[in-house]
Amino acid sequence: MSDGNQQPGQEPEVVLLYCQHGLCHEAKGSAWYQECAGLSIRAIMMPCSSKIEVSYILKLLESGADAVEVVACPEKSCKYLVGSLRAERRIEYVRGLLEKIGYAPERVGISRKLSQSPVQLMDLARARADAVRSFGINPMKKGE
Repeated sequence: MSDGNQQPGQEPEVVLLYCQHGLCHEAKGSAWYQECAGLSIRAIMMPCSSKIEVSYILKLLESGADAVEVVACPEKSCKYLVGSLRAERRIEYVRGLLEKIGYAPERVGISRKLSQSPVQLMDLARARADAVRSFGINPMKKGE
């Protein structure tokens, strides 16, 4: 299955899954993700990036997300020691699956950052949207 083309004026939908321990104080509990022009962001705070399962990422894509960006802690800064490493391995696995079925593996990515501000989180979501914009909308979007 190949990816389609982005239609003019259509904003890519990026799901941002982020570890609650990797945020600065002002990003916690705010509606920062609603203020990003040029794309639609759905932000989901996780207790730890290790809680992100392969099936969950695939379900997000199946539900129509154009891209998924996971924001995990740097390896030496993970509160649970190996959480971000587990997340990174799962992202690589999903990228391999997407490549095997003809989807752009760039639809899924991981950033390992600490103390992210709302602006930095929006920049990560924007970068993921830019990485998939040329592939078009997700062909799995319902009704497409």
